[in-house]
Amino acid sequence: MNSKRNEGEELKNKSGRLINSLSLLKGFLLFSGLIGLFYFVTYSSNFHESKIKAENPVIQTRLSPGEVALSKTATPVAGMVNQWDIKLRIEARNQFPPPATDVVLIIDTSGSMDETTLDGVKRMDKAKEAAEKFIEQVLKDDYINRIALVTYDKTAKSYTFTENGWTGQFVDSAHRNILIKAIKEIQPVGGTNTQAAIRTATEVMKQATNARRNMVLISDGVPTYSYPPTNPYNTVAGMESFKHSNSVIANQYNTYQTVKNIPESHFIYDDNDIAGLGGEYLFTGRPPHFPEPDDPKDRLYLNNANSAIAQATIAKQKQTLSGEKLVTDLYSIGLDMDLQPNPGDRPVGNETMKEIASSPDKCFSISSEDLEKIMLDIGGKIVGAVKTAKVVDPMGKGFELAEAVNDSNVSQGNVVVDKVKKEITWNMGALTEPISAHPNEDVMFVELNYRVNANKDVLDAIDSEDKAPTNGKTTIEYQDYNDDIQHKEFVVPKVKPTVVSLEKKLFDAKGAPITNETDSFEVTYGTDRFTKNDSFLIYSNNVVTKVVHPWQANVDYTVEEHLPISPKYDTEIKVNGQATLGNKATFKFLPITGEYEHQQIVITNKRVIEKKTVYLNIRQCVVKPQEELVIPSKGYYQAFMDNDNGTKQINLSSDSTSKDRATEIDESLFDKYEIVLSKDPSYYLALKDLVPEYYRFYGYIATKNNWNLKNKHLSTNDAELIKTNEAKLDYEGSDSYWVTMFITPKFGKDVNDIPEESPRPFSWSYKTNNFGK
Repeated sequence: MNSKRNEGEELKNKSGRLINSLSLLKGFLLFSGLIGLFYFVTYSSNFHESKIKAENPVIQTRLSPGEVALSKTATPVAGMVNQWDIKLRIEARNQFPPPATDVVLIIDTSGSMDETTLDGVKRMDKAKEAAEKFIEQVLKDDYINRIALVTYDKTAKSYTFTENGWTGQFVDSAHRNILIKAIKEIQPVGGTNTQAAIRTATEVMKQATNARRNMVLISDGVPTYSYPPTNPYNTVAGMESFKHSNSVIANQYNTYQTVKNIPESHFIYDDNDIAGLGGEYLFTGRPPHFPEPDDPKDRLYLNNANSAIAQATIAKQKQTLSGEKLVTDLYSIGLDMDLQPNPGDRPVGNETMKEIASSPDKCFSISSEDLEKIMLDIGGKIVGAVKTAKVVDPMGKGFELAEAVNDSNVSQGNVVVDKVKKEITWNMGALTEPISAHPNEDVMFVELNYRVNANKDVLDAIDSEDKAPTNGKTTIEYQDYNDDIQHKEFVVPKVKPTVVSLEKKLFDAKGAPITNETDSFEVTYGTDRFTKNDSFLIYSNNVVTKVVHPWQANVDYTVEEHLPISPKYDTEIKVNGQATLGNKATFKFLPITGEYEHQQIVITNKRVIEKKTVYLNIRQCVVKPQEELVIPSKGYYQAFMDNDNGTKQINLSSDSTSKDRATEIDESLFDKYEIVLSKDPSYYLALKDLVPEYYRFYGYIATKNNWNLKNKHLSTNDAELIKTNEAKLDYEGSDSYWVTMFITPKFGKDVNDIPEESPRPFSWSYKTNNFGK
């Protein structure tokens, strides 16, 4: 069994990392022979209009040959607000005819190609299937491309085909079926002489007549046979020193191997005299091709892999009679290199395929499961309007990816997300997916799909139409069918973000606006995964807080203001003009004319007047009573306090006595009142004695408790006595007051302005102040 598979670093490029493309649409559309003939004769775009499947809608059905169409759309996510699915789609109609290309297809038919892969299919069967798809792609009807076939094991074989009087090595589109038949009949056996395959393919390529000439090599392992070199490349002088992987040999001998740059004139090209053992890429050189070295410690090796690289270099350097390169591009495809049974062969296999290719992007190290995609990509580079392409897609201001974006988001190619720049780079290779399953479909497409959310930064990007672009400048750079580099821009869609606006209005108890309040108010919106972090502190500063992020549509959200257990404010919440009393209200996003309307939320707070129940204990005392003057039995007072409607007056009364000695004072002399006060601005009560006729106000004493009433509430207590007839009682820090109002006799003057010595017949007690009784 050949030791032919190699692991190590995969030599992947843009196309080599292609992901699974979209499945071909099932079924063929049926057409009459007349319409089919009309298509081939006129190449009418109407044919395309009739055959496009609904599953793969096109951007533009009237694409001209070689034309590329771009589309970028933003579709609202069903059941969501501020979330859109972005789709970038590229369509290109193959150039007709595409630039004329001759291809030599080189297939490894060594024994290891008969091995079964991980999915239970033989590697050779996969190679046959991929080659057939490649032929159908490159040799479509009326294309002027041609393909020749070379297979190889220990030796190489070129094919000459004959059909109905036609003979040739390069098969055109009219005879593609005989080429497909020949490939199906291939049977793997033997070793691997990659050098012979490249040399034979080069000889075939000399018969090419088209302007472009490509080789495509498919192999699953390192070369195990090659042609022997001649002097000096078979001696120590013309070889290079290397360290043998076998430590015993490395310790006993000085090892030398043949080099990669042996010229064509120093190989013995004789299929009957091929060197190698068929199992390893290193072959111990023996006479007559390798003379015995002078130093017995020197050991010489033929490196079959280096010979294949040397032959590829020879092929890439050959020119046509007109001075052009004989080989335009040389593609190398290494299959299952990481499955090489000999670990030492794995890096050699990868490196060999890399150096055989005309450039790193023409080399592919893949699993056999991906061979068909790679072959279609190479075919797309031959016949497609887009040979290779790169899209740079930045997020728009205020938009972010809703979920991870990776290769599963594209129909082919690979994507890289730059989180710092907030942009997606998409490398797609050639377009290979047809928009329909018709065998002669020539419009190809690719797609990138991802989801975005709007966030609060979008508020700075909204235009006069209330819309914002989902992305920045989105560009594509691609190589067209003529190998020219083209640059185009996608038209970026605009969407309408939905904004939830939150405004605070604050009023005092009388309805006047409060603008300088420092109190903050916490407001939340919900507890689902979109709103769980929505918690805002808002103030009475006339600033509107705007929220933009995804919400669920047709779901009740609760806006709630969180107030203390004993709130200072009453709350009203208006949602889009509809008022709800209390600190909670609901809102819902409903579509109107296909879009969701903004939510206007205004939370109004009116200060609650705080009330307090207090107690007033009051009495009236006559100081220095006159025997001829009646002592009032009642004292009458006016009390003033603030409430919701301003200052309120109430009338109070109490017993009136002349008890003014410590032994006479106790709580029984006081009348007790329970009064409810409002805090605006503080809990206070103003109290005034209505002094009767023939008396004057002497003073009052007020204490916040009944401690030591006997000594406190005496007219002789000058320290506590206040002469003003208006007791201002501040209940902010107290629930009760004890008050004694003192009055003392006072006579007036008679009609002759002479001071009276006794009261008049009608006194206060009988008539003057009866309070309406």
